[in-house]
Amino acid sequence: MWAGLWNTESKVNGISMTENVTPRTAEDHAKPMNIRLRINVAVLLLAFGVSTAARAQQPVAPDPSSQFVTVGLFIASIEEGARIFTPSRLLPFEHAEALGHQFPTVLQFHGGEDRLLVELGRHAGLLLATTLQRYPMEPDNTWSYSPFQRPPLDLFTALSPVRRPATEAPLPGLRAVAYFNRFPLAFIVDTRGLSLAARHMNRPTSMGLDVTRAQVQTALATAALTGPPTGACILVYERP
Repeated sequence: MWAGLWNTESKVNGISMTENVTPRTAEDHAKPMNIRLRINVAVLLLAFGVSTAARAQQPVAPDPSSQFVTVGLFIASIEEGARIFTPSRLLPFEHAEALGHQFPTVLQFHGGEDRLLVELGRHAGLLLATTLQRYPMEPDNTWSYSPFQRPPLDLFTALSPVRRPATEAPLPGLRAVAYFNRFPLAFIVDTRGLSLAARHMNRPTSMGLDVTRAQVQTALATAALTGPPTGACILVYERP
């Protein structure tokens, strides 16, 4: 019945003690190795999880073939009878929201458009968050402009801008533009303080400029040549 047990005798404080010791089997010898193996596997899985999480947090650039729509903000002087600002989303003329207008007015920002404009404004010294996030209603994160993609906001949150003097701006009052692969995702025009002559105008307008969409798009395409041909870029024209 007790086969396989060793009887060993030892003395503690002069008292003889007998203990039964079970001989170690091959399985017992393997246990420490199995524990070490499980620990190593756990460490590897943890490292893989951390690495995967780190990669997941990295901004992912959109597919180069992705299509986007430009959103812009025209800031003008109220002394000329203009609106304080006019936000516009340059959807195709045939789109239901565009109604054939040159600069369709934005009624609500979607999919991070407001945050991209706020980021642009910050680089140009304009604090736009309070105004844009309340006008004319709070923005939401939905996006219903397929096949156009929502702006890749994560690419711009930690981006250092390219800065040029305002005298080089191809459009009067152009302050800042966000590009992806040289496509203008967002822009800000601020004509406050500019004379009518400086804007090549004879009379004021509600948006501060008297231009067509084609003229604005041509100016933005010209400005894009200042930055890199691929990837994200913020271009800021600095006033003296």
